[in-house]
Amino acid sequence: MYTLFVAAAAAAMLSVAVDVSAQQLDLVKNMCVRFDHQSIIKNNTLYIDGGVETFQDVVKNGTKVGNITIGYNEDLIAIDVSKPWDWKTNISEKVIIKGLNPKTGTDVPFLSRGALYHGMDDDENIYLWGGTTSYLNTSFPGWTPQSVSTYSLWSYSIISKQWDQHDVTRFVPRRPSSASSAEVPDLGLAFYFNGEMDAGSAQDSGIQGKDDNVFLEGMIVIDTQNQTARNISTTAVVGDMPRTRGELQYVPGIGEKGILVQIGGNQKPVNDTRDRDVGDLVPMEQIDIFDIASLDNPNPDGVWYKQKAGGDVPAGRIDFCLFLATAPDNSSYNIYLYGGRGANQKFFDDMYVLSLPSFTWIKLYEGTSPRFGHTCHQVGVRTLLTVGGIVNFNLTGQSCDWEYRGVGVMDISTLTWGSVFDPTPDPYQVPRLVFDEIGGTGQGKATKLTPTDGFSSATLARLFPSNSPHQHKRSMTAIVVGSVIGSLALLGVISTALYLNRARIRQYFNGDPEPTPEIGEGKTVMEIMDKESFCELDAQQDRRPNMRHVIIDGVRVLRGSGGGQKEPTELEVKRSVAELEGGESSTEVLAVKKSAGSLGCKKDEKEGWRRSNSSHAGDVEIEVVHVRSRDGNGSAGQEGGYF
Repeated sequence: MYTLFVAAAAAAMLSVAVDVSAQQLDLVKNMCVRFDHQSIIKNNTLYIDGGVETFQDVVKNGTKVGNITIGYNEDLIAIDVSKPWDWKTNISEKVIIKGLNPKTGTDVPFLSRGALYHGMDDDENIYLWGGTTSYLNTSFPGWTPQSVSTYSLWSYSIISKQWDQHDVTRFVPRRPSSASSAEVPDLGLAFYFNGEMDAGSAQDSGIQGKDDNVFLEGMIVIDTQNQTARNISTTAVVGDMPRTRGELQYVPGIGEKGILVQIGGNQKPVNDTRDRDVGDLVPMEQIDIFDIASLDNPNPDGVWYKQKAGGDVPAGRIDFCLFLATAPDNSSYNIYLYGGRGANQKFFDDMYVLSLPSFTWIKLYEGTSPRFGHTCHQVGVRTLLTVGGIVNFNLTGQSCDWEYRGVGVMDISTLTWGSVFDPTPDPYQVPRLVFDEIGGTGQGKATKLTPTDGFSSATLARLFPSNSPHQHKRSMTAIVVGSVIGSLALLGVISTALYLNRARIRQYFNGDPEPTPEIGEGKTVMEIMDKESFCELDAQQDRRPNMRHVIIDGVRVLRGSGGGQKEPTELEVKRSVAELEGGESSTEVLAVKKSAGSLGCKKDEKEGWRRSNSSHAGDVEIEVVHVRSRDGNGSAGQEGGYF
């Protein structure tokens, strides 16, 4: 942990400010740096709660002049994001005094490394969960240690401007901190993954040394509608090595209720109380996914998946931030990562994207002004607001934040920083650096829709949507265009057409968002086009009496009933016709580019079926250039066009 991450230098630091009265310092006007806070946007207001703050006694717009005092944000800061502003000239920041809970007379705590949650849209509250008391300056006015950890959940009404506290100790007996957090406002659910308990958590924590901590197992699921919480097991994903200070990102539109994506952080054995700060970093190619809908399953702990990411993988780190931007056509879900710190006092000024469903890391830039301990928020569709953060641990020696009002603004489509915030920007476009890697354009149309090494399981693959207009089209084309399963890819094209009537074929090629009919033992078209399903289909052909493979003009085609044929290794196809038995409809393949080599399948004991090159295989290049549908009497139907 780093409750006392600069403990050795704390006395020297504090002596710098002996002649400054902390009671005269303003949270906004005298801010030098701010970090380890929690923040959220609700009803066009950015709320910043808690955290450590250093104050300058002379205000010079980011230039450090005079003494620096280490202290805390003991109140709530509100910034209006409903109208344009420039943080250099006219940003509006308001300090909301916390005071007491009027129901109990209890002081509202000021904490670090907790989480602030939005709640449902019709909920007048925001919610503070967890956090720890920093010991950086115990003489700062208002500082008191936490007495008991009874109230880990607090709420603030943006209507009445009052705080309330909620007892959730039945299922969560201690106040955690330093965890990964995310929220699904539409469901009224918030999540807090692992974390730690330290001396700042509570006096009854059982932890004596201010430098000691214990990493916590489980993921807290908070019901903001009923102000309750429960702890579900994360053993399936972390074993006995819980994590702290990674990040959790909610991604809607995947699965029935969306997924949570866990990235990075620090890990150590659950019974290890030593302060290891940056110890065993979680590899950034290791991505953990939680299916939110699985909370409704009989298994109360839900379902986790592990997936290996590829691409330009960033270095392991903690104290970074994540935010999400989705391609206009939903063909890619792009999780942006900004900043953080790693081992050996390595501080990062860089930005990456983890693009789903290909699970590809893409580096966007690297600069020379590190930032960690900050928070991030996407506003609208293409604006990033960063809040706080520091460049190193020399809190009195470093310059004040160059973004001297404590917020930064970035256009995440053009990847440019600025000082002007616009609440109504242009629509989001996928950055060129991203679509250069995953295919498509700024509007989406991604062509890389599976991980480089394949999905870790077919069940995980099926969570990702396959019914968007573009993806219908791509399942017939882009999957076939490049590095596919040789003739089996054309098998997928033609066998799909075999089971679609003329109207369906036209809808399929035009990308109309109508549901695709099920074919082949309940499998949907996209499931059959999935590479694992291809391999399974290939392996099971002799055990499926109602299906067989036949060769028509050198093309492997899925047909009804019978035995099987070997896959051709070379294709030189000018014209192929696959007819549906019964004469209801057919598809005519007018032109196909030739391929070189073939691809086969092998079975891995742990990972199941995977695609692999045969000994004579090269990159297979098969592209269906032109397809048209024909009716059952053999007359030409409407042409599908080029794609």
